[in-house]
Amino acid sequence: MKKYLCLAPLCLVAFTGCSQAEVDTTPVWSQQLPQTGVRMELSNCELLGTEAVDYTLDRDSRDPWVKKPALQTKGIPVVTLQGASQDEVELRFVENIDTLYLYYDKMMPQVDLDYIVTELDDGSLQYRLDTVYNFEFVVTTENGTDTMIVTCQRDGITDTK
Repeated sequence: MKKYLCLAPLCLVAFTGCSQAEVDTTPVWSQQLPQTGVRMELSNCELLGTEAVDYTLDRDSRDPWVKKPALQTKGIPVVTLQGASQDEVELRFVENIDTLYLYYDKMMPQVDLDYIVTELDDGSLQYRLDTVYNFEFVVTTENGTDTMIVTCQRDGITDTK
């Protein structure tokens, strides 16, 4: 029994070391969002494209599809928002069906499982997207609402059907 107790501190050190990977905060894309004025930066990944995507809120919607701004990424994207508080940011899963992106309303992304959020010293929010899903950032302030879809892929793995 004493042998196992001696191993416990070593296991804690090992797990602590793997829990937080280094984040490269050098922006690969940056923009001030037009409605809210919030500054959005993308880092820690390769930017594959910035093409808008076709989007709809639900499968049965009679509304026409709309174009939504999107960032196509490879790696582990980190999104930094300057000028927004956590209660002004909503993350949504977005399902990719062929070339259509659909708001997946069955479940919302889970903090510390699908993404890690950190408040930086300057008040900025940093979201590290830890799963290979597509996320829609919905930022709502008193000035308006902006959205940005971030599509994720890693080493050939995508959320594409």
